[in-house]
Amino acid sequence: MKYKALSLFFFSLLIMVHSSAAKPASGSSAQQGLIVIPAGQIVVAPNQPAVLPNSTVGIINALCDVKLYILSCPFFPTSGEILCDTNGDGIPELSIPLKNVRSISSLLVEATIPPLSPQLPGTAFPLACCGGIARLVLLKRVGAGDDNIFGEYTLKASCPIDLGLRAPVVISASPSGGDCAIGQNLQVPGACFLLEDGKPNVTAVFAVEVGNPANVIQATRFVILNNFLIDAFFQIGAANAGKSFLIYASGPNGTSRNLTTLPQGAAATCPLGNEQGVQVTFTCNKPQTTPDPPAAPKPTPSPIVDCRLERTDSGTMTLMLTTTGVSRDAEITIGGVKPKSLKFKEPDTDNPAMFHTVIVKGKMCKGLPGMIVVKDRDEKTTEAFACNQTCDVAMTMP
Repeated sequence: MKYKALSLFFFSLLIMVHSSAAKPASGSSAQQGLIVIPAGQIVVAPNQPAVLPNSTVGIINALCDVKLYILSCPFFPTSGEILCDTNGDGIPELSIPLKNVRSISSLLVEATIPPLSPQLPGTAFPLACCGGIARLVLLKRVGAGDDNIFGEYTLKASCPIDLGLRAPVVISASPSGGDCAIGQNLQVPGACFLLEDGKPNVTAVFAVEVGNPANVIQATRFVILNNFLIDAFFQIGAANAGKSFLIYASGPNGTSRNLTTLPQGAAATCPLGNEQGVQVTFTCNKPQTTPDPPAAPKPTPSPIVDCRLERTDSGTMTLMLTTTGVSRDAEITIGGVKPKSLKFKEPDTDNPAMFHTVIVKGKMCKGLPGMIVVKDRDEKTTEAFACNQTCDVAMTMP
């Protein structure tokens, strides 16, 4: 019943169209007998003109594939194409093949304009086609056979189809990042930046912060160099350091596609970003910070735990150092003075190269009281040890 109701609807539509078009329009031909409408809702990107029901105007901006219903074909077609005029001279130069051409009934043909994967998975129309009046053609090739006395021939039916005018297409932005504290000059390649009469199809170029649509930065100035390239200058500002921005161009026929989420009704297989499935962005460099100076390494704790002055039987002054372990290679200074000699006693039982007692002779009185510093065999200086011993001047050896 549903199919029957659909057929009756299209049959009624066909009668109404033929009745209203009984008198051919000026410039029409005998081939202009087909009727083309979208087969369901056509989804476009945000800020692009919506495609009205039963109208093809605007399908040039459709996301991914476009399914069409074609009425009043006098034969059962097996293939078809859309011929697009790419330079506005009235002569179609570009052929867009139709896919899955099939006859649902003697009145109704269904066909699909497929996405141009892998280069342009998000659109069914080459970027050279900026819309306008195109021509839809249905074909049936008939081969020679017993029931065909005419030999091979091709049946053909066609009609004009209004694709609507395409919104600007932005492919990329170069450079893709920089220091936003200074002005940034971007080269923005794409398509459909000019209309057929040479008037601009772009009246604004702007950047929108990713995740924050309220932060919009308009290009300070821009120049449309040709139909495929824009030069735009931005003053984004140091306050936006570290942020990323989506780049757009907009004009009388809508805003370029740069999807971050799919619109309602779009096929799940349709890519985000632009027609190539690429998000066009510019990223501001992160703010420069002065790194903290590296922390000074903590000195090794002093191995000295005690110091005391003693006098030998011969009357010589010595300084006895008690340590946790000092090697023979260690250098010891007392109050900045290097003593005349060091004598190492009491080797460590676990590490015989380390000694727990050091006998200091000569010149040490010049540095006492003072700080005792030990530099170990690895040239590492230990923490200073404060020795408060004082030599008896009268008994100090010269």
